[in-house]
Amino acid sequence: MIVRGNPIPDPGKIMVRAPNWIGDAVMSLPALEALRARYPSAEIVVVAKPWVSEIFAGHQAVSRQIDYDSTGEHRGARGLWNLARALRDERFDAAVLFQNAFHAAWMARLAGIPVRIGYTRDARGALLTHAIEAPAPAAYGHHAYYYLQLLLRAGVIPKFEPVEEIRLTAGKAERAWARKYVESLGYSGPRLFVGVSPGASFGPAKRWPPERFADLADRLIGALGADVLIFGSAAEKPLAEAIAGEMEHTPTIVAGETSLAQLMALFAQCRLIVTNDSGPMHLAAALGVPLVAVFGSTSQRSTGPLGAHVRVVKRPPPCSPCGLRECPIDFRCMMEVTVESVHRAALEVVKEYRARAHGVEMSRE
Repeated sequence: MIVRGNPIPDPGKIMVRAPNWIGDAVMSLPALEALRARYPSAEIVVVAKPWVSEIFAGHQAVSRQIDYDSTGEHRGARGLWNLARALRDERFDAAVLFQNAFHAAWMARLAGIPVRIGYTRDARGALLTHAIEAPAPAAYGHHAYYYLQLLLRAGVIPKFEPVEEIRLTAGKAERAWARKYVESLGYSGPRLFVGVSPGASFGPAKRWPPERFADLADRLIGALGADVLIFGSAAEKPLAEAIAGEMEHTPTIVAGETSLAQLMALFAQCRLIVTNDSGPMHLAAALGVPLVAVFGSTSQRSTGPLGAHVRVVKRPPPCSPCGLRECPIDFRCMMEVTVESVHRAALEVVKEYRARAHGVEMSRE
C-alpha cells in the first residue's frame, strides 16, 4: 500500500516509536530528521526502550522522550496499559512506528492515537490506520532507507535525499565525564586511543575471533603508539578479558563500565575504532570516528556503516551473507578475514583522517 496525500497535514504532536536495537536506532535517525524537516513546528516525542533512549537525547529532531521500560514499570499487561494511558493523556495527533512489532501498534491503538502509520509486519495491519506493505530489501538497499521508505510510502514526505552519513554528537556533560575518566585511568597529556569493540549482540556469527582482535590491538599499539580501550556491554566483559589475556601489551577494559551515552563520549575520545557489524559500529561511524568494521555473515549493502571515515573488511564466501546467529559449518566468512588485512585498513583510515583534518586546519589559516 502506498498512500497518496499527507495523512497528517498539520500535526501538533507526533509520537515516534523507536527501534529497539542500537544499530537500528542509529539507522532510523535520517527518517526522524526527515520527519522534523516536514513538520518543523510539531512536538515530536520519541518512545524508546531505555537501552537506546540515549541515542535520541539532545537530538535536534526530538522534542522530548518517553522511556518504555518493559522490564520495570511497564512490565506485563498492567504496565503496558499504564503506558498507553499516559500516552492517551498526551493527545498525540499521529504515531509513526519505526519499530515493527505487533506490540508497538497495539500500544498506539490503546493510546487512542487517531493516525497510526507503520509497516504491516507481525500481523498488525488491522491496528494501523495507514498500513504500509514493507518493501523488499532490494527495493531500499541500506536499512536507513527502510525507515525513510515508510514515510515516503505513507505520503508523509514527498521525497528524500541519499544518505551518505549519519551524524551523532556526544553530550557536553558526557564529553567532560570522558575526559575525567581517561585521566582517572592514569593517562595524561595527549594520547592516541584506539577502541576495540569485539562484541555483537545478535550472535557469534558476527564476531571476529577474539585472538585476532588481540593480535590486531598489539600491532596497533606498536604502529601508532596507541593506548587500547576494549569496549562492550556487561555481558561482553568476559570476551574483553579474554582478548586482554591474549595480548602482549596491557589494554584498559571498559566493557560493562559505561552507560550508552558514556560509551559514545569515550568513542569520541578515540582516533580509531575497530568493531564487528554491531550497534557500536553504527555509533562510531555516526560520531565521525575513523572506523574499521569486520563483516562476515551480514551484508555491507544492508547494514554497513555510513560515515566519512569508514572501512569495511570482508572476504565473503558463497554462503555469505547468511544472516544466521551461529555458523552451521566452519565460520569461513570470519576466519578468512586476516589480521593483516584489518591492520592495513586501520592504518589507511587513520592516515586518511589525519590528512583530511590537516587540510581543514590549513584552509582555516
